[in-house]
Amino acid sequence: MDVTQESIGWETYLSAGTKALSLGRYEDAEKLFQKALIEARKELPQSEGGLARISESMGELYRLQGQFKEAESFFKQSIDLNEKVHGGGSKQVAEGLVKLGAVYRAQGKYSAVEPLLRRALTIYESDDPDTQDPLELASMLETLADFLRAHGKYGPAEPLFQRALAKRESVLGPEHPSIGPNLFNLALLYHAEGKYVLAEPLYERAVRLFEESWGLEHPSVATVINYQAELYRMLGDFPKSETIHWRALRIRQKVLGLQHPSTAQTLSNLALLFHVQCKYDQAEPLYQSLLEIRTKDWGPKHMHVAEVLNSLAEVYHDQGKFAEAEPLYWRAVEIIQESMGHEHPSVAKALRRLAQLYEEQENFSEADRLYRWGLGVSEKALGAEHPEVTELIERYAALQRKLISDDDDTTDILWRE
Repeated sequence: MDVTQESIGWETYLSAGTKALSLGRYEDAEKLFQKALIEARKELPQSEGGLARISESMGELYRLQGQFKEAESFFKQSIDLNEKVHGGGSKQVAEGLVKLGAVYRAQGKYSAVEPLLRRALTIYESDDPDTQDPLELASMLETLADFLRAHGKYGPAEPLFQRALAKRESVLGPEHPSIGPNLFNLALLYHAEGKYVLAEPLYERAVRLFEESWGLEHPSVATVINYQAELYRMLGDFPKSETIHWRALRIRQKVLGLQHPSTAQTLSNLALLFHVQCKYDQAEPLYQSLLEIRTKDWGPKHMHVAEVLNSLAEVYHDQGKFAEAEPLYWRAVEIIQESMGHEHPSVAKALRRLAQLYEEQENFSEADRLYRWGLGVSEKALGAEHPEVTELIERYAALQRKLISDDDDTTDILWRE
């Protein structure tokens, strides 16, 4: 058998393994990739490029199965081989860097991700402008921007999203259906930055393009309009927010079902919208439905349940229905302690709500106890200089001043008598 026939051997195994991988037949894919490796190694050093391709495929196989240590090893091998064969500034190296970054991101090794993505972007940007693929560069810009946005680095992410969108529009036109997700990403960024005026028209364009691509009742349309409705709530346009939220809820309930997490999220947003408008009679049944869904989906002691308990308790609290609010607050405290530990900052927040409830009922001794308990937790968890600790200290100090003032008034009354 000559070299050409042997090279066909590893390529055939690689092709078959790639097909099996696309069908989710991971065990078959692994066996085929391993055979491809064996055949390619017979041809070294001529087959180093093939080994790089096989190593990358193996890395992807293990990444999809959550075997990140193995995935990391194979992606590193593919990068090293591609650097040797194609050079450190090649597209093959850039693609490997992006995939290795995805593995680190899945493992929570965030500090290792950004340098890889920035190096990959530099490779894409260094291409000859005459041969550069602007859509490939746009995709790379979006990958880095999405990572930065997810980690609160809004300033550096913004120009990357803007450049990516501009490149796509220059090639495809501003009304091309595939631009919808890019508009949505930039709108989300502006939304998170509080730049609502900039986010609003991008949401509108994204909704229109999503509708044209997938139809009026597609779950992706519901995702965009759910955020759009939240934007209008923040802008204080409650009627528009409500109309859009109801539409998102109808789509999600029809397509995904009432129990789906996305449907529950829209239900939660709609309940919050009524809550902030003091429409308690509308917020309360929505929170009760949401509590039932979250309890069924996650169990009675999950943090999602604690969040709804706090929200429902606040509805009762705001109406002065202290007897209804109190047990809900306590249930939330117990769940948070069990889920997050007794010294988590969320415990302090829950205790503060309870302390305020008792303070409003003039049960000052219990309020005092809970404020001190919450302060002990938050100072240990966050440090004495943290804004949340400072706010809690101020609330506790206000209670102490009230108690001193009440004592002085009582003494004055007794003196006059």
